[in-house]
Amino acid sequence: MIFAAMLALALALTAPLALAFRPPKFLRNRREAALATHRAQLAELTRDHDEGRIGAAEYRAARLEVERRLLAADGLAAQQLTGNAKPLLIAVIIALPIMAFALYLPGSTPTVPSEPHEQWVAHQAVEKARLDQVIAALRTHLAQVDPNSLNASQGQAYLAEALSEEAGAITPEALALFQQSLAHAPADASWRPLDEQRIAQAKAAASQ
Repeated sequence: MIFAAMLALALALTAPLALAFRPPKFLRNRREAALATHRAQLAELTRDHDEGRIGAAEYRAARLEVERRLLAADGLAAQQLTGNAKPLLIAVIIALPIMAFALYLPGSTPTVPSEPHEQWVAHQAVEKARLDQVIAALRTHLAQVDPNSLNASQGQAYLAEALSEEAGAITPEALALFQQSLAHAPADASWRPLDEQRIAQAKAAASQ
């Protein structure tokens, strides 16, 4: 049932293309289109002059230019529309809904098994437990060292990064730890660029 509805919708959406087969009522070639355009421009110029929107000198110059273009357009070759593109258009109208419908047929698309939700939940739980252990170990470590030492600076950076990873954002506690770590990190410390980057990111997020 759903496939029939999808096919009907595809046909309905491509139906407007059939309007291209209607014979043109007025303009059949480039010459007629150009003549009609320039005649409309002449009528518009006359209307603007009569209503006082353009001056006499400007009106005469513009009218002369449009008349010159009108004469040039009158000499264009009157190449009639042949309808040579109609077979291609017919093929498109037929093929488009069929191809779109075929994409949804069973077996028409590669089968990519999705990860079961229970497996994903279990994986997330394992990752969270691992992260909690890391955070707990870092907190224990920092409680045992001098807060102004090089060892503390490194631990503060790693703890702040773990807290940010757990929260999915740089929390106020993590930002404070990054700042403390940066204050005591040597210029060549491997974790110093991390401190600077995360502090800059937190400031940018706060300014938005």
